[in-house]
Amino acid sequence: MNGDLETDHDVLVTLARFTLATAEQLHQLHGGQAGLKQTQKRMARLHEEGLAEFVTLPQAGRAKAWHLTGQGAATAATFPEARRPGHQAAPAEQAALRYGRGHLLDLGRVHTAFVADARARGEGCGPLDLIPAPEHPAGPTGEVYRPAAEIAYTATTTGGRRRLRAFVELHRPGGGTEHTVEQLAACASLWEQPGAGGSGRAWERRWRAFPSVLVVLAGTPAAAIDAAVADLRLAAEERPAVAELLAAVPTGAARLEDLVQHGPAAPVWHPLGTEGQRPCGWTQLQP
Repeated sequence: MNGDLETDHDVLVTLARFTLATAEQLHQLHGGQAGLKQTQKRMARLHEEGLAEFVTLPQAGRAKAWHLTGQGAATAATFPEARRPGHQAAPAEQAALRYGRGHLLDLGRVHTAFVADARARGEGCGPLDLIPAPEHPAGPTGEVYRPAAEIAYTATTTGGRRRLRAFVELHRPGGGTEHTVEQLAACASLWEQPGAGGSGRAWERRWRAFPSVLVVLAGTPAAAIDAAVADLRLAAEERPAVAELLAAVPTGAARLEDLVQHGPAAPVWHPLGTEGQRPCGWTQLQP
């Protein structure tokens, strides 16, 4: 590869882990002080070298979204940080590029929102601090919780620096609530799974505190946020395990557009555990 090897490395690792990203998203993650055109030139060069390919997004003014070629994936596979849990087989990944672009790009928008907010606040959330679709064993008979993503974040609090984690779920209200509630039910199974010998909870061996749960509403008009949150609460109440999870774990829902515009620390999160609580930043969510 020609040019800046370190930056090329970062871009290849990001595409290996996240499958698909626009030049703007890559610039927000890795561009530093350089302009967006520099990232676009870099992607054009990686394309010429056979390492990256693009798909055209007609709904976004024919913007380009980038992914690795076979050669690019083979190159990235030599980088340890390019590995990710539950990596999809090549045919499934190609299908995701064709049919799941919206999901992949929305996840990228969530990621860049957290990274930008952390930089602005002097906190910590880097390009590789979001893991797409990790797999967490959630039961004795092979149950698995696979959120859309898991994010790690280092926040500044009155008591000093604090390491936080959150599971991210993407919810499209137009498709109903069942899929998201099924995801929350799988999360509840992970939360309540007993530890070895029935002592405590299994997750306590991995995390000091159970991750927060952040439900990001994609494609939800501003006027529909209250109804979308109310529908999620109603659906959750039908599942005792989910209701218990929401009563014990900080959980909130926010519109993707609000998250991108204002940042995750802004009061854009509607608590799901208790009605009547006002919107707050994600670190202020309470069960």
